[in-house]
Amino acid sequence: MKSINRRLIVGLLALMSLPIAAQEQENSFFDGNGGTVESSMPTSIDLSERKPILYNNPRTDDIYWQTTIYRVIDLREKINFPLYFPEVAGDNRESLFTTIFRLFEAGKIKCYDYEAEREIFNDATEIKFDDFVDKYRVMVTYDIDSVSGDTIGSVINEVDIPNKEVVKYYIKEVWYFDKNNSTFNVRIMAICPKIYQMNDDGVMEGSPMFWVPFDALRPYLAQKEALLTDRNNGARETLDDLFIKRKFGSYIFKESNIRNRNLLEYNINVEEAHKEQALIKNNLINFEQDLWEY
Repeated sequence: MKSINRRLIVGLLALMSLPIAAQEQENSFFDGNGGTVESSMPTSIDLSERKPILYNNPRTDDIYWQTTIYRVIDLREKINFPLYFPEVAGDNRESLFTTIFRLFEAGKIKCYDYEAEREIFNDATEIKFDDFVDKYRVMVTYDIDSVSGDTIGSVINEVDIPNKEVVKYYIKEVWYFDKNNSTFNVRIMAICPKIYQMNDDGVMEGSPMFWVPFDALRPYLAQKEALLTDRNNGARETLDDLFIKRKFGSYIFKESNIRNRNLLEYNINVEEAHKEQALIKNNLINFEQDLWEY
C-alpha cells in the first residue's frame, strides 16, 4: 500500500512539473521572446543600459603629486587586436576607430586639432567633420534628387571608413597621488588616432588625426563589446573596460618635462630611448612603493 501511494505521489509531481518545463521551453533563448528572434546569445545586461566604470574624482587640493605620460598603442600587437578588429563592422561589434568616426559624424563628440607640443581643447581648435572628411579623402556617397538635381542626403559606407589605415593611437594620461584617499591612480585624458597613408611621393606616412577627450568617449565605449579571444566568444568586455582595466599594450614616448621634449629628442639612439622608457616605468612603480612603510 505504501509503495502504491509513493508511486502516485511521484506521478502527480511529474504531472505538475510539465507546465513549468513547457513554460521554460517557451521562454528559452532559442525560441525568441515577444516575437523577436535574437541573433546572438544575450549578455548579462542590455548594451544600451551599460554605464562606464565610475571614477573616484579627487579634489584639486588633494592631488599631492602628478606626472603626465604619453603612450603609443600599436594595433599590430596581438593584445591590441580587440581595438582594431573587425575591420568592417559585424557581429554586433565595430572597431575603436569606427566607433569614434560614427560618433564624430553624428555630432555626439567633439574632436580637436593635434599639436605635437600641447593639447588645447576649445572652439578655436575644434575641427569640423566635413573638413576632416576632405582632408583624409574619405569617400562620401550623395543622394541626388532625380528631378531638381539637388543633393538631398549623404552617407559614408562602412567599407569607406579608413579603419584599416589607423594602426596606432596616442594617449595622454595623468598619474597622480590622492592624499585624501591615499591612492595612486591613473586617468586617461585624451586619445588620438594615427593614420598611415601614401603621400604625394608614394611614401607611407603616419599622421596624427585629432585629439578626443577620453571622458566624452566613455559613455559610448561602455556600450560597445570587444571580442577578446577566438577560443571563447563569450569572453566579451566593453571597449571602455579594455582601457580602464589596462588591458592594452603600449609604450611610452614622452613624459612631462621642463623642456617639453619627447624621448627621441634627448636620447642619441633607439636603444637609449628604450632604457629611458624602462626608467620612467620603474620610477612610477617605485614612487608608489615608496609611499608606504613596511
